[in-house]
Order: sequence, then structure tokens, then C-alpha cells
Amino acid sequence: MKERKRKRRRKVDYKKNMQKRLIFFFLLVVVFMIGLCIKITYINVTKGQNYSNIVLAQQEYSTKTLPYRRGDIVDRNGITLATSIKVYNLIIEPKTMRSNDGKYLEPTIRAVCNYLNYPEDKLREIIAENENSQYYRLKKGMSAEEIENFLKLQSGEQEIVPLWFKDADGVAYPGSYIKGVWFEEEYVRIYPYDDVACDIIGFVNSGNEGANGIEQQYNSLLNGIDGRKYGYLNSDSDIESVVQAPTDGNTVVSTIDVNIQRVVQENITEFQETVGSLNTAVLVMNPNNGEIYSMASYPFHNLNSPRDLSAFKTEEEIKAMNDEELVKEYYALWRNFCISDTFEPGSTAKIFTVAAALEENLANDDTSFKCKGVLNVGGWDIHCHNRSGHNKVTLRESVMYSCNVAMMELAADMGATMFTKFQELFGIGELTGIDLPGEASAAGLHFTADNMKAADLATNSFGQNFNVTMVQMAAAYASVINGGYYYEPHVLKELVDASGNTVRETKPLLVRQTISNATSDMLLSYLASVITEGTAKNVAIDGYTVAGKTGTAEKNIKDKKKYLVSFIGCVPADNPEVLIYVIVDEPNVEKQSNSTYASNLAKEILEEILPYLNVYSTKEPEPVTPVEPEPPVETETGTEEPPEPETANPSYYEEWEGSIIDETTSISGGDE
Repeated sequence: MKERKRKRRRKVDYKKNMQKRLIFFFLLVVVFMIGLCIKITYINVTKGQNYSNIVLAQQEYSTKTLPYRRGDIVDRNGITLATSIKVYNLIIEPKTMRSNDGKYLEPTIRAVCNYLNYPEDKLREIIAENENSQYYRLKKGMSAEEIENFLKLQSGEQEIVPLWFKDADGVAYPGSYIKGVWFEEEYVRIYPYDDVACDIIGFVNSGNEGANGIEQQYNSLLNGIDGRKYGYLNSDSDIESVVQAPTDGNTVVSTIDVNIQRVVQENITEFQETVGSLNTAVLVMNPNNGEIYSMASYPFHNLNSPRDLSAFKTEEEIKAMNDEELVKEYYALWRNFCISDTFEPGSTAKIFTVAAALEENLANDDTSFKCKGVLNVGGWDIHCHNRSGHNKVTLRESVMYSCNVAMMELAADMGATMFTKFQELFGIGELTGIDLPGEASAAGLHFTADNMKAADLATNSFGQNFNVTMVQMAAAYASVINGGYYYEPHVLKELVDASGNTVRETKPLLVRQTISNATSDMLLSYLASVITEGTAKNVAIDGYTVAGKTGTAEKNIKDKKKYLVSFIGCVPADNPEVLIYVIVDEPNVEKQSNSTYASNLAKEILEEILPYLNVYSTKEPEPVTPVEPEPPVETETGTEEPPEPETANPSYYEEWEGSIIDETTSISGGDE
């Protein structure tokens, strides 16, 4: 009895243990399955598309890249400066063309040669040499119009079959017999205005890689993401396809105005053809927000063929260059002088010296100076440009007549520490932050308070012995005339996606205040006096108030007298809306120090662009005096009508023709 009970008890224990083990394994499987589901869900969410692409790409059929369209670059008014157009590359598959006992070969060759304008003997040669190839690019850059008739023939849509697409018995081949031919889509970059704004826009290399200008600066935003079409055979051997649409790039709306840019470049070209210089450059901007309207420096290059040197070099000279020399020529041609080249500014920088003196209460409207034409500083005799001296001049007159001695005395009162503090405040020797590649800072090309000696301070006071860039000077000068506000210069106005939605808008970036409103107002009146009474009378425009400053900088070239002349100004003088800065580097004349070459060019440009910018003349047109018609004149042959009277008072707009610069032009009492 005891043994039976013992055996029965063991049986019950065995069942319980099995149940426990089954429950444990069941729960373990459930947990594993839950974990697996979670993992699969995670992979599907985070990497599902990538794995799908890999699987689809490995299917029996094929894949095809759908290229994105690079975004446009437009001017501030929406005028296209750079765009991408779709073209088609002719691709042939010799292996497919020769398949099915070669019945597709003849009709395909006929269609390609007749409709796609390809030499038959060359095509047959290529097919023979690449008979097992499934991809051979036969022709690039075809337009939709060029391939239209071929596609109609291939699809059977063409109503009348050409005679050449028939066999020996006169029976037309089916369009489906055209095999192994397809068109690869891609986009090519074009620039509708060729060389207009070439320094600002830049161009695109292969692979949609921007080079220079906006194309380089905003390359990643202009580019999109390629799409792909996956084709494969399903379980029923039917062709299925999955399409991932491409994402097109964003459009850059720039601050550039193409009309102002064209006026600037046309005037520079005319100047180069009449007078000429080593380099002539112009910058036009809005002084109240940092927007750049125009930048141009000679020579210009065609963005549709940026490596074409034929306009600047002979064929023999180009062939004689090695690769290194060619690259050097290219970079010299593509270089944006307005942001990448440094130079000594000359007298245009005097306004910063006066600004510092006014801000620190070291001078006022009643301050006067005695100019004898020379001042001994640190053992050096440093001359005024007027070597006979200006005699007694007030602070205003020191700006009007561009007196070096007055500037040296102001700088001496300041000392090196204060002077360099204001140079830094105006951004001298620092990057402006403009959104273009290749900006030079001129760092290291100016003095610090620690290494500035008395003679250095003296020459710096009138714009010599330190370097700047054009954009640096323009940004600093803008703060002088707009109330003292230093804005970061920029060329991006807004960014728009492929659907037309604004994804980014550039707001004016106020970096700092350089001077007070009161100082700015006083300096603006001084600069207006330069035009009305001082060294830049030739810049006066009838009906407008202009303010500005001329500059003449002697270049440090051994054994040579070379000069860079300039003008920087604004209109209207009481509330500036447009700033212009003109550089003429080594004009092709005997006396290079005449600043009127720059100021005359500035005037001619302003006369054209001011009405366009809705900055209108305050001059009232003179009334037209009515002219009584003369009675008919009796002659021997009959009655003749008198000639039409000439217009008594032509429109004042007709006076804005601008004069051609005369090499003998000079201004007394101002910059040389």
C-alpha cells in the first residue's frame, strides 16, 4: 500500500513540473515574439525605406534615377538669373537591340539615325564594339523637341509612318520593334543674362557643385534629393514599379537688382573702352539694411562658359599655358574684387577720423586747423595733397577740401588707442559677414595700438598705410550716414521651396552702433558740402542732393607712381536711400591721381538708377512755352508748310546722358 501511494504521488509531481515548464517556455516565446515585433516595428519606422530600396534594387528588373531640379537664383524682383532646364541623354543597349535573332536591330538603327540625327556608320560601329553592353551614352543634352518624333514613332502614336521605317516589302515596322533605346533625364544649369552679376552668382560644376558666389554659398540649399524608380517582376511575372519622387532644391531670392547691375556693368565697360584701368569696380547697396543691389568688377566672364578665355587671350597664348597657369587665369577672372581684394582707401576714410573726433568731443563745428601743406610727425615730413597748404580750415572744410594736416592733428589728439578703437568699431580689418565666399578681412594689414607709431597714426588718419575691402568700406560708410547703425551686408533676401513657400527670410542684422545720431547728421552735412563746395563738385546731379567723398591712394609700388582713385557717396543727402562706391585702380592715363575718374563714373551710374529706384528729382520741369505755328509760306512752286518747331524745353530726363570722362578733367582744391 505504501508503495502505491508513493508511486501515485510521484505521478502528480511530474505533471505539475511539466505544466510549469510549459508555462515558462510559453511566456518566454511570447516575450520573444513581442520583442521581435517591437524590433521589426522600430526597423520599419527608422530604416524601412532604406531596406525596401535595397530589396527593390536587387529585383530582376531595373532601377532608374529621377534627378532633382536645382533651385533657381532670382533677383529681388523675381527675374531669373540662374535656372536649370531638363535635357535628355540618348542611351542605347546594344545587347537588347541585337536580341530576338536581331529582328529589332534594323528598325532601331533607322529610327535613331533618322529622328535623332546620328551617323549610321558610326552607330553600327559602336553597336559592334559594344555588343554585350546594356548601357552606352550615345548623345548628351537633347531637348524635348529633338526626341518628340522618335518617341511618337516608338509608341505607335505617329499616324504616317515614314518610308524609311518599312521593310523590303514596304510593310511598316511596329513601333515596339524599337528596342534598347531610352532617354536618361538630367538638368543643366543656364544663365539667361550671360555675364550679368557673374561675380555674385557664380556657376555650377559637374555634379551640381556650386563654384563661387551664391551658387557656392547656398549650394546645399539649392540642391535637392534625387528620386528613384524601381522596376521589378512580381510573383506573377508582371512588371511592378515603385516611384520615389525627387525633392527639388530651393530658390534663392537675392537682393540683387538685375537692372541696376546691368547699368553698372554697361558703365564700367564704357569706361574701360574709353579710359581703362587695371581694375574698375562698383558696389551699390541700401545703407539702411545692408542689402546689396549690385557688385561688379572688370573684367566680366560669361557664366555659361566660365572657362572660356578667348575674349582675354589669343588662341596661341591659351595653348601655351600649362594647367597651373590656366587655373591661375581662371581664378583671376572669377575673383570678386568687391569682397576679395584689399587696398589702401585713401581720403574716403577721413570721415572715420572726423567721426571719432566728434564722438570723443575732441572737435566740433567750430574747430579750426592751420594747414601749411606739411606736418612733421615722428621725424617724417608728411605732406598734404595740397602742398602749398589750405591755410586756416574749419572741421567742415577739412572734409570739403580733404585736408591731410587737419586729419593728422585730430589723430594726434586721439592717440593710437582711441584711433584703433574706432577702426575696430567701423569694422576695419574684420570680416563683414557677407554671405558670399572668398571675403578677405585685411587682418594683419592694419596697425594695433601696440605697434602703431606716430607716423603710422598720422598716415592712417587720411586713409594710407592700412588696407580695407570695398564691402568693408561700404558697410562702415553706411553706418556713418544712416544714423550710426552698422548692418551686416547680405545678398540673400529670402529662400523659397519648390512649392513656392518661404522657408527663410533675411531680416536686417544690426551688428552695433558706431556713432550717435547727432554725429551722423553732422557728418552727412559735411559730406554734402563736399559735393556742393568741395572736391567732388562734378558729382552734383541737378534736382538731387548728393553726399560723398573722393579718395586718392598712392600704391606702394617700388620705383613707380601708381594710384587707386575712388568715390563713395549717397543720395539723397538728407535721408540716404542708396549708397555707391566706385574704385578705379591705376587708370590708363599719365596722371593717375585724378579722383574724378571715379566720381564721374559714380555720377553717370546714379543718374540712371535713381529714377528707377523711385528716388525722384526735386527739380520741377520747366514749363513748355507754346510756339505759335507760322503761316504757310508762298513760293514760286506753291505753298509750303513751315518746318516743325523744336521742343522749347526738353525733358530734364534727357539731360541724364552722362559725359564721357575727359583725361584732362581736374578739380581745384580737392583730392588730386
